[in-house]
Amino acid sequence: MAAARGIRPSKEQIDAEILDVTAGLIARRGIKDTAVQAVADAAGYSKTGILNRFPSKELLVEAAIAQCGALARDIYARVVAQQAGSEADDAARDALALAALTDLAMSRRGWIELALSSVSTNRDDELIARLAPMGVPVFAMFGLVDTVAPVSLERRARVTGAIGALAILALTYENDATPERARPLILATCWNALGHAGAFPE
Repeated sequence: MAAARGIRPSKEQIDAEILDVTAGLIARRGIKDTAVQAVADAAGYSKTGILNRFPSKELLVEAAIAQCGALARDIYARVVAQQAGSEADDAARDALALAALTDLAMSRRGWIELALSSVSTNRDDELIARLAPMGVPVFAMFGLVDTVAPVSLERRARVTGAIGALAILALTYENDATPERARPLILATCWNALGHAGAFPE
């Protein structure tokens, strides 16, 4: 975990990065097979250093999942706040949601790995209930939760497809493009997956 040159990361930044690494390992290995030593190795800290911050594996796992849920709720709240008091239509809401999710996915790899694992058929059973606080706000951003009118199968399929594409692209772009080049391509792909015509409205 390299900080910007000459800038020492704060305790909060270090904790957030450790928890994001933990989330990614949980997504790939499951809770049972995610060891504190594996987190330490991946994060670039000693096992003792990790345990000084999070005294047990269970507390580390709980904190990682809690951080992922909090990040999801935060972007949901920002999307709702940006729409408040405006005449924003469904397309405008989709654009806000895609931009917020893409930025989060590109900055928090562990978050998007865990989000993707939450819809996988091959996941750790222990994670199913624990990931609900993360998944609900993501789908709510696109109007799929707590709606008065039933949501069509096509809309649900498009939203799920767009989120899946976003996750895969955010996790694989680094070998081919810089973040600045990848972001508009991810947004354009997901915008089209949602069924919107034309360019993504930046």
